Amino acid sequence: MLKKISWKFRKTHITIIPLAIYINARWEGWGFDILKISSGLYEYSLLRMTWELPNGAEKKLKFSGDFLFLRTSLLKEDADIDERMLWGRVSKWDEIKHWALNLIFR
Repeated sequence: MLKKISWKFRKTHITIIPLAIYINARWEGWGFDILKISSGLYEYSLLRMTWELPNGAEKKLKFSGDFLFLRTSLLKEDADIDERMLWGRVSKWDEIKHWALNLIFR
């Protein structure tokens, strides 16, 4: 029975972290994650807030966050709109969404 379960889930790789606190972590800076779910190369968070503090050289204050698992899906949508803009098939609504998403994420 355990062999069947192991075989069925052999390609499923999910990590669930209820609370993560970053204090000058590897590349995360300072902040926290509440209910972080990693699946494949994508990460989703119920609430994430991180800050990278300036170090006196070139590094500036930088903030990143996630709310209600929306960041990854919105970044995918922005990439799709970028590709449509590259090939010239973009509507006025797509231009407005692209402007808003760039305002939020860049």
